[in-house]
Amino acid sequence: MKRQLGFTLVELLVVIAIIGVLIALLLPAVQQAREAARRMQCSNNLKQLSLSFHNYHDTYGKFMPGGLHANVTYPLGWVPRLFPFFEQGARYDAMDALYSSYMMNRSPYRSHDQTNPIFGPVPSLSCPSSPLGDTASDHPITAYFPDTQIQGALHYRANAGSFDVDFHAPGDSSRDGYVSSGVVYPESKVRFGDIIDGTTNTILLGESSSTKGWTTSRAQSFGGIKPWVWGFYRYNATDWLMIDHKMVQFPINYSGSFTNNNTPFTSYHPGGAMFANCDGSVVFLPETISLDTFKSLATRKNGEVNSGL
Repeated sequence: MKRQLGFTLVELLVVIAIIGVLIALLLPAVQQAREAARRMQCSNNLKQLSLSFHNYHDTYGKFMPGGLHANVTYPLGWVPRLFPFFEQGARYDAMDALYSSYMMNRSPYRSHDQTNPIFGPVPSLSCPSSPLGDTASDHPITAYFPDTQIQGALHYRANAGSFDVDFHAPGDSSRDGYVSSGVVYPESKVRFGDIIDGTTNTILLGESSSTKGWTTSRAQSFGGIKPWVWGFYRYNATDWLMIDHKMVQFPINYSGSFTNNNTPFTSYHPGGAMFANCDGSVVFLPETISLDTFKSLATRKNGEVNSGL
């Protein structure tokens, strides 16, 4: 009889082992390629937002305030004010169709239209590397906050300034202080001409898309990563809650103790986070950057000299 040709069991095992080794070698490269694509998309998001800030400034002669005197508690912040400048004008108009001067008179975070799709995900506001996705915040669903996993995510926070410069102590010791050394902060009216340190050396927006190492108590507070409808809260003339803008007090990707107004800038990108400068450029700052240098990039007119960043 003619003998049939084929692989022996040993030969099959060798082939399977070789395939396994090749997969093990290729998998990290594939993962790196995917992360590179996600990081590029995150960079493009910040680029689009920073250019929208520029267009806003061209229209109004200044950047929007991080907090102002509104007619409602927990008003919307800087995000919807940019909608007409990055192809979200229809969403802006839909808000005003719900109620005139919506941003000054309604709070979808807490009181109004909480499940309306208008307040769902917005392109350019979430980092694709973040497991939080484009709707979920890190705030758990509770009876008081039933819609935190429906409203659109916000993974980029405006820069209020450095904790070490122009710090305003709270009038009530149970609240957080705020700063006015950055670009977007309570009652701010910053113009390009006010950025004396140079627009290339001053942060406009920073990434906050990771909760690695955070405790549940932090996630439940306003220091966590919240939807874009959570803007700010004015307690009184001296006390403010900064939600969509934060001060720089801790290193990038810090996971220790913090409060509401000094939430650290964080990301799931290995080794650091993405930032947009006031000139519209986008940079990746490593988590190893010195804290003093990082704080100096958060101030607009403190006279620091930064180079090689």
